[in-house]
Amino acid sequence: MDIWWHLRTGELILERGTVPYYDWFTFVDFDRPWIDLHWGFQILVTWLYRWGGVDLLILSKAFCLSVTIGFAWYASGRSVPSWCRVLFWILPVICISGRSLVRPEMLSLMYLAFWMYVISRLPTHPKLIWLIPLITLFWVNSHALFVLGLVVSVLFVVDHLLRVWARGQFGLELPSTAISGITFVRVGVLTVLACFLNPYLDQGVLFPLTLYEKFSVDQAFYSVRVGEFQPPINFIRQYGLSNLYLFSQVLLGILTLCSFFPLLIRKRVNPFRIMLFIAFTHLAWKASRNTGIFSLISGIILCDNVSDWLRFSMSRSSVAGIAPEPSAEDVRWLDRSSAGKWISTALLLFLIGSLLSGHWARWGGEGKVLGLGEQKAWYAHAASKFAGQPGMPHRAFISNMGQAAVYIFHNGPERKVFFDGRLEVNSKETFEFYEQIKQQMAGGGANWAYVLQDEQGQLPVIILDSRYSRDEIRGMGANPGWRLVFADQAAAVFLDVQTADHLQLPEADPSPLFHPPGI
Repeated sequence: MDIWWHLRTGELILERGTVPYYDWFTFVDFDRPWIDLHWGFQILVTWLYRWGGVDLLILSKAFCLSVTIGFAWYASGRSVPSWCRVLFWILPVICISGRSLVRPEMLSLMYLAFWMYVISRLPTHPKLIWLIPLITLFWVNSHALFVLGLVVSVLFVVDHLLRVWARGQFGLELPSTAISGITFVRVGVLTVLACFLNPYLDQGVLFPLTLYEKFSVDQAFYSVRVGEFQPPINFIRQYGLSNLYLFSQVLLGILTLCSFFPLLIRKRVNPFRIMLFIAFTHLAWKASRNTGIFSLISGIILCDNVSDWLRFSMSRSSVAGIAPEPSAEDVRWLDRSSAGKWISTALLLFLIGSLLSGHWARWGGEGKVLGLGEQKAWYAHAASKFAGQPGMPHRAFISNMGQAAVYIFHNGPERKVFFDGRLEVNSKETFEFYEQIKQQMAGGGANWAYVLQDEQGQLPVIILDSRYSRDEIRGMGANPGWRLVFADQAAAVFLDVQTADHLQLPEADPSPLFHPPGI
């Protein structure tokens, strides 16, 4: 749903020539600061939407995910046979596809994969390190997850320092000498400076801490209200591992963890990968929204660990006077195995077939449909346009909060909403008030409405989602002070009786709300 307020914000940035510094779209938190680091993404998707509509947005998302996997493929597992690497990357691709939405996250995944690619090539192409500040500049003006690149870089430098200190001992290989210490310092300084090259300067640099608080300090509040802030373990407890994405995430985590053991047994330690795995596992454990970046990093680590194991097996077997180890024979078999190639091909064809037949969507439990265009009756476009007609109230209360983005797209910022999905703008107190109003609305109460009046005493228009606000629709339908004036399969629109009479709007037929697609 978020894409719609992103699109409207992009349009306004282009029209006004400035990014927002305070909220543009709500009438409650209008005075709260808005650190909109997504502005680069918003301008990009606005251009794409103007050129090709929703179809081009979907194709662009698919392109970004393909580029992401491409960078990750070449960033890892150089000693792993291609057919084997295909098998390893199936799980990360499944996991990432579960978060395949047109959101700034699609750019963050691509930047992160490119960052890992650059780091993987530094021993042989040291000049690539100068791309890191440039990536940072684009990333910090696209998404708050730019901080992940900094985390990766810090861990890489720590790994380098540990190798310098160990001098080949404790299972650590000697560090690469391709990059000098002064180059590390210069690139580090430029990278930090690039972080400040955003419209919000130091506030933009510190903004990721605000997001981290949502699924750490305030996790108890947000995790029960926003699905993507819930830890994956909660979904597993509730649904088990029958869901394709959950099962793939757990299996990928186990395989990646196990891939460290053969190297540790051989007294081979890679601190960079160990620290990466711990850091990104922590993020995924805290909130399901982080499973995409966890899966990307885990796929790279898994392939690299297996690659190292194969490389060490081959190098030991080639030492003069030492008979080849069984593992070395296995390596040679892997490289020339036609059975492995057939297995990987068959599995890819099976997954493609499941996607085309609709089985993938059923296994994922999300009802996604393969194709272009919008999902039928999913977005409340007609209701939002109806509520934006002349004479309609300039305030709106919308449930669920995702549909508020659709209203903003069609009517903002001239018409404002009570609450929407921009949790970085709307306060926790407003969120609690929003839920209290919904509860009173579902119970048929009437007092909630008068705290939402504007200065002229005008009550807001109420837009309720047909899938996730059914209790509220029933409560409003039984409230004599309100009238259903519009209904389709996506949403219902209610006005207070006085406003409805003034606009000469009769009672609408509620039957389209009874059976929305997917229910």
